[in-house]
Amino acid sequence: LAMINSSQTIIRLVLQDLGPVCVPGTKKALPSLIWPKAYLAAIGEAIYMRGVDIEMVVSNPNSIPGGLKGTEANYGNGWSCVDVAAEIIKAIQKNHDNVDDARLRAMVVDNLRICFIRHSKSSAYEDGKTIGLHSKHFIVDDRCCYIGSQNLYMCDLAEWGIVVDHEGEVKKIMKDYFVPLWKSSYTGLDVDVQQVMDGLNVDRDDRQTFLGGFQSIDVAQAMMPHGGGDEFYDYDDTSDEDEARPPRPSFFWKERRSATAKTDVKDSPKEPVLNSM
Repeated sequence: LAMINSSQTIIRLVLQDLGPVCVPGTKKALPSLIWPKAYLAAIGEAIYMRGVDIEMVVSNPNSIPGGLKGTEANYGNGWSCVDVAAEIIKAIQKNHDNVDDARLRAMVVDNLRICFIRHSKSSAYEDGKTIGLHSKHFIVDDRCCYIGSQNLYMCDLAEWGIVVDHEGEVKKIMKDYFVPLWKSSYTGLDVDVQQVMDGLNVDRDDRQTFLGGFQSIDVAQAMMPHGGGDEFYDYDDTSDEDEARPPRPSFFWKERRSATAKTDVKDSPKEPVLNSM
């Protein structure tokens, strides 16, 4: 977040996806999963407040390696570039009242360039299978970059990565990796401004309850790889539900107490450990 918040000119991202994992073959997020609100807000603020350009490459939806099922391997969670763009614009609307429609449209056209990965402008291999990405990489202002295993969408895994804070080395990475990838992938056809604007009222978060009635937001926060810290994956405090949010379920802590663990689960009785998604 600090890197995104420090951006002044451009952020270039190569991501497996930005939206949450879906039920295979649908655009319904798995129970408890939501879009990464803090990252969306940071990207939106960069565009709205500082005029930062966004260049983003993501997987083609549901890119499944040959011979496997969608439940075994899937390098695209099912969302389109229009979905990603709409969620970023929604984050701008949430943080700024009465944003002019014409200005929003101009930002989609001028600042927000999102595309699917392609080889020589083709989104599929010769056998017809679509091309996926497993990258988690972004470059800020062409001066520093991150590369590692941390997805920006919610995923309960142990994550590792490095930050390269050396302009010369970052330029080499761009020359060898991002520039040819962008040249091969970007066509300008994956984001239609009218489709983005029409999609601003679509609720793409999961709104189900999970495991005995816990609210999805709370379960999603507890599943974060950083111990559920709100500073990494923010959520909307202005929920439609009036009742107070229930405590985070203790079984998602897997009986380990990290430095960031919440004290409200410290004395919770041990319960069965669930497999992560």
